[in-house]
Amino acid sequence: MKFFHMADLHLGKKLLGEPLWKEQQYILSRVVAMSDEEKPEAVLLCGDIYDKSIPSSEAVGLLGWFLEELSVRGIQTFLISGNHDGAQRLQFASGILKKEGIHIAGTFKGGPEHIVLSDAFGPVHVWMLPFLRPGMLRPFAEEIPETYEEAVKTALHGAVLHREERNLLLAHQFVTAGGRKPEISDSEQRSLGGIDQVDASVFGAFDYVALGHIHRPQKMGDVKIRYAGSPLKYSFSEWNQTKSVTVAELREKGSLSVRKLPLEPKTEMAVLKDTMEALASEKYRKYREGYYLSIVMTDEETLEHPMERLRKIFPGMLEFAVENRRSRSGGISGSAELQCLKKTPLDLFGEFYEKQNGIPMSDTEQELLEEVIKSMEEVGV
Repeated sequence: MKFFHMADLHLGKKLLGEPLWKEQQYILSRVVAMSDEEKPEAVLLCGDIYDKSIPSSEAVGLLGWFLEELSVRGIQTFLISGNHDGAQRLQFASGILKKEGIHIAGTFKGGPEHIVLSDAFGPVHVWMLPFLRPGMLRPFAEEIPETYEEAVKTALHGAVLHREERNLLLAHQFVTAGGRKPEISDSEQRSLGGIDQVDASVFGAFDYVALGHIHRPQKMGDVKIRYAGSPLKYSFSEWNQTKSVTVAELREKGSLSVRKLPLEPKTEMAVLKDTMEALASEKYRKYREGYYLSIVMTDEETLEHPMERLRKIFPGMLEFAVENRRSRSGGISGSAELQCLKKTPLDLFGEFYEKQNGIPMSDTEQELLEEVIKSMEEVGV
């Protein structure tokens, strides 16, 4: 049985204030085209479907379009919530959608949800575990686990596995392998002290573990435990990564093959570092359109309005910085000014909150702030 494994769509996300709706629409249309060629039996969407717990209307519409395109092709879709998602919102109408082959596990209900598929080799048990924090087990356990790993172990006790048959799990957690952490990017939320770590050994009984949460595609210890990564580059730390759809094929019990289908974005990303004279030359002509850019200017002398001059040459410039002897010795870089101009009020307050408190806002706090900002915008404040 062939699966498309994807995660971290982050529909509605902005790159330094730049809306990525058209980029996301394009990349999902490429996935639909790939499904016409590859004909997978199912698509696994492993959390962080939306970028915000209260998604924009454009983001909701885009997900609806994508799910419909898969459904009319007879492709089953399995979808779990991630830490960015509003789990209850994602769960809406799941009973009706299940009849159309769209299986949603938004809210945690005490254990992983279970659906059985079948092919020529017999049953395939698909288990769906939404993003899990220890406190989410409070209604289901006498003792609340202290760590994320203990929480996942407790939740998986509810999965009665048929060991002689194939079992596949969707999960959205920070998974390590014998102490080795996954390679991460700047676009991911960080935790303090590694309290959210879950060792890959917890998933040893499954034939394939489709993970979400980390934006770089990679295996975690065993080839059968994998992050699909995000379908687009969501920070300049990812500019040289190749994004992809992971294709996992389960044949007879114990037989697994994994490969990746590269995804080419509508707009590429690059980091340029040079003097103003060189940046304005023919050397960098190809970057004047079709790119999101982070530009580092290295001139030692002070130039007049360098950021404005570069924006005229490179309309896709989203980030600007100066790197020379003065900046390295504590001088002022131009990067903060441009980034602040491109960030939303929610982004700026979220950064301020995290700096003041040492932790990011909770989902509830973020939802409340989004509602306040929206109401202020409606009255023109």
